[in-house]
Amino acid sequence: MVTVVAETLTIESFKEYGTIISPDEEISRLQDLEKGANQGTAIKLLQVSRVENGSTSKVPNWNLFRCFPQAHLNRIFARGLNQGISHSIKVLEKHPCSSQTFVPMGRTSAEVAYLVVVAKEYANKPDLSTLRAFTCLGGQAVTYGLGIWHAPMIVLGKQEHLDFSVLIYESLEPERPEKDCVEEHYGDGDICITI
Repeated sequence: MVTVVAETLTIESFKEYGTIISPDEEISRLQDLEKGANQGTAIKLLQVSRVENGSTSKVPNWNLFRCFPQAHLNRIFARGLNQGISHSIKVLEKHPCSSQTFVPMGRTSAEVAYLVVVAKEYANKPDLSTLRAFTCLGGQAVTYGLGIWHAPMIVLGKQEHLDFSVLIYESLEPERPEKDCVEEHYGDGDICITI
């Protein structure tokens, strides 16, 4: 059994697994807040998240996921506060040929909205010694790096659902099923995340 305590998502804490889009964190690091975009009404931050494509036969595509919280996670979570709630991970997946960006839609930027669970790879399997979990705010988007193992989206919070706009490289040919997804399954309680 592997148990991991979820930590707060930051650009620095996630860099081994991919990149994140975290506007408040990015802006807080700027020295000069000159509003140089949209005729002076916006701050433009360049290259905040890397999108990767490892296949010449796939194209970038946006998908939409409507995700629902499981009953034990349908509660209010406070940022940086461990509430001792346990969640079992039953599958980790990876996309060997594409990064995958999840952009949450419909939550406030300061609200704890979802949980991300990631691991690096060893011998074509998830390396559970590198397993980490992160609580994410409604204003933070996550890009899983090429081939990074991750759990399917886990919604947190007292809401009916959370929508994600998802960018991934994939085949648009209907006769070619998605082959860029590899899954590793686990028994109930094999991997536990404490939130």
